[in-house]
Amino acid sequence: MQKENAINFNDGAAQAELDEDVRQAEQAEAAAAVKKEEPVYVHTFKKPFTWEGKTAESLTFDWDSLTGADYAAIEDRMIRRGRTLVTPEFTGTFLVGMAVMACTDRDSNGRRIVDEPFLRALPLRDYKVILMKARDFLLRQG
Repeated sequence: MQKENAINFNDGAAQAELDEDVRQAEQAEAAAAVKKEEPVYVHTFKKPFTWEGKTAESLTFDWDSLTGADYAAIEDRMIRRGRTLVTPEFTGTFLVGMAVMACTDRDSNGRRIVDEPFLRALPLRDYKVILMKARDFLLRQG
């Protein structure tokens, strides 16, 4: 291993960064604990969002409808893609999968209108709000 590519975990800067990440995670957990429970979240767009022929004025996410099987399916999908799940509450890919599974909106044929590419195409503000709602739900579950 080349010396310049090695990570020195004893390095003060690396430890400070890790400490800051832990502090932020603790703050997020404390903030989520005091928020009111939102088992169902309705996200309303400022203007209708259209992507690949799918248009949504709002999206409904039923977090309480998720099951252990949904959790396992999201985790399995991540593993197949070569991603490791360390902390679901702070893993964007997991939160996206969770939002896809929790979204109750369907097209006229009963198929989901929301998939990962749809969510990732959202304006940043909307994307972040939806993922924060998923994170808050997980953090309140303990």
